[in-house]
Amino acid sequence: MMVLTKKRRVGMILLTILILAATLSVFQHYLNPLQLLTVIIPEDENEAVRHFIEKLQHPEDCNSARKIVCPLSPPAGFTHLAHKLVNCFIYAAWTNRTVVLYPFRGPIVRKEGWEQFFLPISDNCSSYSKPAPAWGHDHEQHRVVKIVPHYAEPTPELRNWYEVPPPWVQAPTSVESPMAWWAGHILQYIFRLQPDMAEHVRAAKEKLGFVEPIPGMHIRRTDKLIREAELVPVEEYMSSIERYYDNQKKGTEKCVYLATDEPAVVTELQTKYADYTFLSDMTTVTGANNVSEASR
Repeated sequence: MMVLTKKRRVGMILLTILILAATLSVFQHYLNPLQLLTVIIPEDENEAVRHFIEKLQHPEDCNSARKIVCPLSPPAGFTHLAHKLVNCFIYAAWTNRTVVLYPFRGPIVRKEGWEQFFLPISDNCSSYSKPAPAWGHDHEQHRVVKIVPHYAEPTPELRNWYEVPPPWVQAPTSVESPMAWWAGHILQYIFRLQPDMAEHVRAAKEKLGFVEPIPGMHIRRTDKLIREAELVPVEEYMSSIERYYDNQKKGTEKCVYLATDEPAVVTELQTKYADYTFLSDMTTVTGANNVSEASR
């Protein structure tokens, strides 16, 4: 296993945060990136969801609170760990439990844990290190259950876990993609940055000339093509970007945030789409490429 320096871990996490920031900034205006809706969610609906998550994560008594233990176990990259945590929050919302993290170490976040870069997921109930029974049909009988999303046993209330939980199953009616809206709120909550990391992100955005809203795309190549996926032409990525800008005011500067582990992708896009400005940190791109090459 390749050992990552702290600088590289910060760089890889920064790259992921920026691509998510680009995605979420667009979601604030276009809730379905394929259909390019221009509906804005009423602020009271957004505030209600934020309050719901805050309340779940801050029980009056942590010792007696019903919990879901979320073990963010390696081997996994940062984005995979974040995906697991989002799923844990979805399970928790459906069953009225508090998400707590099981202590872990991995190639991205080491002994410092999740809180090296992000604020605690709770101010009074964020971790759990004792044994806990696995999620199952009898989960209601247990105050604390341990869950690994994608491997958990289905139960009646979670047959459609990917749907928006009560009380927002039918609301807000203006949302074309309710699950994207719901997951966006969870991501916004779990990605609250520690002050020093927030400064890293602010400085990186300023250096790149980051603007909001801005569409973003993440193009993986290198080892991803060997083990998991086929090559997707850049034109397929750009088709959604072009539709986005077709819906903007005439004369709008066409900027795109690009995250990739392949430097050649940046050159290809700049050559084929000369009327676009691609914001990409080549230091991070090259660093990600070196890590991917070493992992083959």
